[in-house]
This record gives sequence, C-alpha cells and structure tokens, in this order.
Amino acid sequence: MKQMFFSGVGRLTKRIMSITLICALSVAGLTSCGSEKEEKELLEPLMSANEVAVCERGDIEKLIIKDGHVEGDYEILSFDVDGYLYQVFSTPGDKVGKGDSLAAVTSADFEEIMTLEEEIESLKEDNKKRKDFLEAEVKLKEQNGENATEERFALEKEVALMDLKLAQKERRYEKLKSEDIGYNYISAPSNGYVVAVTSTTEGAYITAGTPVAALANEDTKPFISCEFISEKQSHQYKSFYALINGKEYPLTYVPIDKEQLTVLSAAGKIAKSHFEFAGEVADEIKLGDYAAVVIVADRKENVLTIPVNSVFTDKGGRFVYVIDEDGGKERREVVTGLSDGARIEVTEGVREGENIYVEN
Repeated sequence: MKQMFFSGVGRLTKRIMSITLICALSVAGLTSCGSEKEEKELLEPLMSANEVAVCERGDIEKLIIKDGHVEGDYEILSFDVDGYLYQVFSTPGDKVGKGDSLAAVTSADFEEIMTLEEEIESLKEDNKKRKDFLEAEVKLKEQNGENATEERFALEKEVALMDLKLAQKERRYEKLKSEDIGYNYISAPSNGYVVAVTSTTEGAYITAGTPVAALANEDTKPFISCEFISEKQSHQYKSFYALINGKEYPLTYVPIDKEQLTVLSAAGKIAKSHFEFAGEVADEIKLGDYAAVVIVADRKENVLTIPVNSVFTDKGGRFVYVIDEDGGKERREVVTGLSDGARIEVTEGVREGENIYVEN
C-alpha cells in the first residue's frame, strides 16, 4: 500500500544569520517594542566602538520558519507473523537494495526458549553442587565407620528428583527447538530509501500486520512536507525555500485538493503542506532528511536599514540616537517599516551613512 509520507554563499549566510536571530530575538522578546524600553529612555548613552552602526541600504526579508522533512511516495512494510522484534537493521535515510533485510522477528516461543536455556544451565549448576554436598556427607559418615545406608538412599532419591526436573525442562526445550522458531525477515521489495522505522523496542511483542518500516522507491520524486499552509495564505507570501544540510533549495507550493482536505478533516487527521523542489535535487539529500522550510512573507530591496536594537520606544513614539562627528548624540524620531529580526527598515528620520547608537 502506497501513501504520502506523514511523520550565492553571501546571500545564504545572511539568510541563515537572520533565521538564527529571529529565533533568538523571539525568545528574548526583542523583536517587538517591549514595555522595558518604554520605561527606560537613554538620555546619555555611553558608547564603545561596537555600539555604533551605520545607516546603510540593503535588502530586508520577513521570514517565517517551519519544520519540515524530505519525503516521497513510500510502501508500508510489516511482518506476516506474530513474534518478538529481534532487530531493526536500517535507519531513516539509509539506501537499500532489493532483498536487503530491514528487520527481523523471532517466533512467539522465542522468549520461552531463551528462559529455558537460562533455567537449564542454572539447574545443572545447582544440581551438581547439591550432589557433591550430599555425597560428601555420606562419605564422611562411612569413613567414621557409621551405617550410612539411609543417607545413601536419601541421596539417590533426591538426585533422581533433580534429574527428573532437569529432564522435563530439557524435553520442553528440545521440543520448542525442533519446531521452526528461526527468524522471520522483512526484505526490501525494491531498491530505495528507508523513510521510517518502528519505534518499538527490541524484544517487544509485535503482531502481524503492524507497520515496521516504510520504503520509498529510489525513483520516487522527493518533496517536502511541513505544517499546513492554506492556498490562500501561500498567495500572500513572496517565495519559499528550504535549508537542508546548510544549503538552500527553492520550493514550489503544491495545493492540497479540497476533497482530500475534507476527507482528512473527517478522519481527524492533520493535513500537511507539500512543496516540490523547484530545481534539481542534490544527490546528498535523502528521504527523511530534516528541512527548515523558509517562507519569505515579505521582501524589500535597497531600503535604508539600521539594527533593530538601535530603535527605542517611549510614549512619544520610536526614536534613535544619531551620533555626530564630535561624538554628540541627537535624539531623532523615526518611522520604521519591515524588519527581518536583525535589521529594520527606516523610511523617515535618518539618512544613509549616518552613525547610530546601538544598545548591546
């Protein structure tokens, strides 16, 4: 059964830095005008060299980041019999050939056989110690010239009982071993990539038909899935791309059929958005790889920008401190625009090339 899987350099560097800063600033609460800055106005800011920035032109992108994974059409694989999971031989992303073993299960009697092996070895050891002890007692009495007939009879009786218990366990063990208890395997039906494997722990009981692995054919066209984005939302965004293993790959949004959405909703399942790779997919990308889906919600080119932490807010509005040639500081009201979390667009209040105080 095939299903859809569910569960340059400068520009790229700048984008990665922006993504990192967005995450950091979101935690620290620095991307918005917090009450802390409303309570504190820097009347006489003290400066060091790293607290001065230049108003300069550049591109600004407002980014939204969503977790995604590289997926593809895949086949669910399971065992035909019940048993105990012996081992899973593959991990997501592994390339396998047709016939390669992906996982193995032992028979339902396997646990009893393992237990019997341990019990038999333990019983043999205990029996030997007990026999040696009883034999020593009898010999000691005989050496002292005493009649040890009763002790000898008791010894033989106890030894016979011990041998009987051991023989019973050995017969049960041999019976189970004589049956076909070997290993049942799941083999790859074709060349491809392992998309997912079971989280069931080794040694746990698993029933026939329980999904154990998912395998995508090597010819399957990979795509990326992430948290659902409606088609209407997608039209509001500028572009999409994915960061996979440090590289950037342009993406194309693929709408989900409305009928399919209805079916998923009725079944109580959460829909995911799919993206196709807009260009060639690098050989190093494997199904199951993590992908940061980057949504360029807005973008402005060649606008005047300053660091976000050079902008302050009070009841009068937003302002910056402009530094003159003598080191003097002038409070200047500003009008801001788009921000990428690291820098912010300024449409009024400062000029290109002016030095601005930055709060570290």
